[in-house]
Amino acid sequence: MSEISYKGKILISNSSIVTDDFNKSVVFIVDHDSSGAFGLVVNKKSSYLMSEVVMGLPAGIQDNLMYWGGPVDHGFISILHNNANLIDPGLQVIPGVFLSRSYDLLIKLLGSDDTAYHVFHGYSGWGAGQLESEFARKSWVSHDASPRNIFHPDPETVWRDALRSKGGIYRYFAEHTKDPSLN
Repeated sequence: MSEISYKGKILISNSSIVTDDFNKSVVFIVDHDSSGAFGLVVNKKSSYLMSEVVMGLPAGIQDNLMYWGGPVDHGFISILHNNANLIDPGLQVIPGVFLSRSYDLLIKLLGSDDTAYHVFHGYSGWGAGQLESEFARKSWVSHDASPRNIFHPDPETVWRDALRSKGGIYRYFAEHTKDPSLN
């Protein structure tokens, strides 16, 4: 029996998750194997500016809101971006999406107008078997990730758009109910 890996997928929270950190969340899974999973919530902006979390940003650099990557270790900073032409773009998770934790890369991106990127504090993590048990409880639906999911111009609509792109009954609920969590 082969092990299922969700690496490179997005996880769309089931509408029954209404009280925890993952309510209406879309998580991009960066790594997943038998020892656990690591991902970043791509549809929730944080209330923190980068200068409040990242020390030593040069003066005059654009100070953007960060994204909330998940409930684990809010001092953990990650960058997702789409620029393969950088000297060291980091780990390519899916075509067109790279993960880095480099301060130097962050400074380059902050001065760039031609690269899509998001900076995250915190991450979503699961121990061995934990994510699989959440799937058994139907807490998540998986779908192929795309740069559009990850760098969506309006993070507030990503959850519904992800359901819509999943198709079938998910599309129906996304398009025909005011609040899918009521179903």
